[in-house]
Amino acid sequence: MMMYRARPELPVFERSFFKLPDTLLLVFDQNWALTLISDAWANTLGYPTEILQSRSFIDLFHDDDRARCIEQVQRLQREAPTLRFASRCKRSDDSYLGIAWNISFDADSGFYYASAHETALNLNGEGARLPDMFLDGLTGLPNRSLFLERLQHTQHRVQRRPDMQYAVLYCGVDRFKVINHSLGHRQGDLLLMAVANLFYSIIRPTDMAARMNGDEFALLLEDIRDISSTLQVVNRIQQKLVVPFMLDKHEVYCTVSFGIVAGDHGKKPPEELLADANLAMIDAKNQGGGSYVLFDKQMHDRAVQRLELEMNLRRAIDNHEFEAYYQPIMALDNGRLTGFEALVRWNHPDKGLISPAEFIPVAEETGMIIPIGRLMLHAACQQAQQWNTHLQPAQPLSVSVNIAARQLSHPDLLNDVASALSGSGLPAHLLKLEITESGMMANADDAIELLGKLRALGIRLMLDDFGTGYSSLSYLHRLPVDTLKIDRSFVHRLHDHETDRHFVETIVDLAHKLGHSLVCEGVEQACQASILKAMGVEFAQGYLYSRPVTANEATMLILNDTGQT
Repeated sequence: MMMYRARPELPVFERSFFKLPDTLLLVFDQNWALTLISDAWANTLGYPTEILQSRSFIDLFHDDDRARCIEQVQRLQREAPTLRFASRCKRSDDSYLGIAWNISFDADSGFYYASAHETALNLNGEGARLPDMFLDGLTGLPNRSLFLERLQHTQHRVQRRPDMQYAVLYCGVDRFKVINHSLGHRQGDLLLMAVANLFYSIIRPTDMAARMNGDEFALLLEDIRDISSTLQVVNRIQQKLVVPFMLDKHEVYCTVSFGIVAGDHGKKPPEELLADANLAMIDAKNQGGGSYVLFDKQMHDRAVQRLELEMNLRRAIDNHEFEAYYQPIMALDNGRLTGFEALVRWNHPDKGLISPAEFIPVAEETGMIIPIGRLMLHAACQQAQQWNTHLQPAQPLSVSVNIAARQLSHPDLLNDVASALSGSGLPAHLLKLEITESGMMANADDAIELLGKLRALGIRLMLDDFGTGYSSLSYLHRLPVDTLKIDRSFVHRLHDHETDRHFVETIVDLAHKLGHSLVCEGVEQACQASILKAMGVEFAQGYLYSRPVTANEATMLILNDTGQT
């Protein structure tokens, strides 16, 4: 490739950028004279190279855009180190090409460095003007539309150059909402601008940084050697983020999560590549943030399965496909049945029973646990009341219902509980609500207030999976709970692990001193039940007594317990 008016003092690494094919790069001085321009411009505009040699930078613009572009460039020296704007350039056939510019000014040398890429707008109409519709108003970076267009252009280049490699990075600022809410929206905007400038300063002139939406950005890296080149860019960004940003005298630290997709030579549309990178970024955030994840096909397959599961869950709620299964809770002092824990099961019309481990996390994340939990609450209360009314058990049977974290924070929970009790006629003291440590500790003070209101209805409260958390001990004396439920992980080894046995003994002693009873779940062997009974544990449940069963099978357990069979 021939270069024109090349200055000997320009660094060799800079000149190498101008040798890249299909790359629109140029340098001009403060008198607008073109000092360095790549042959790609001659190919793009269709002018002989000798004509471009004799022109100035402002000669490239449409007449109607020239004054605005001169004003933009003059403002660059005074207000900002970089400039991003859009304009039109005239081709040799009198048609106009839409161009998005990125220009930086080097005050030491007095030169302007400009990189550009084409846009696909039809600009041949009279008075047509390329607005800044492709640029983000806050950061000045290209926006999503322009990024996708540039990505498509890159894929076309790859078709001509199969050896060219590129990568798409989807970048999300971690915990941005916390920063935005705690310091204010102005500080949040300043942080986004600082991150945008950081991205722009790290990548090469031939690459692109764009703002997608909110706190999310994207990078397009072209002509890379391999994926390791992409990781070098990520590492450089992360190293810069070690130093805090100064935002109106506030020191703000932030980290960024990256999802990375290697270019696939045009097999996928740009939108799908960007979506794949976004999926990988979400995985990086789920790992704690400040890291990167490389996209793979399994990630896409999981996302498709997740979407299908969400749609099936919504249909299942409408079609009443959820069913309550019941696991008995036994009194250890006399071995008699005292009640049941109601557990949700999804009876899919085609797949049969679907494990709660598969759908409960999705239901909680999407909020669908609210209607599912409401259905379970009503079904369990009605079933318990039927058993107590028609089977005449030795003692009234209670029913325990799990309350998820999303339910605990939902404003309708109190009304849902009251409605389930009044609709079924079940005495309030026979309903037990099981609250997990993690669900309660997310907002402990509000949870304590709500638990007090629930207990005022006359129901009983259980703290589920006790011992698996770490933060509830400081609140335990304040919690209006009746029962602690010891997690199965401490029960299944207590008969042959002294440490587990001592741990359970400590919880039993603490609970009794606070006036709480205990339920141990996961009891599978008679020796475990004997040890727990000797410790003074009141109740147990597990496969030693029964797995979770349907309402009809639970009815048979009640009849057996009362000797009616």
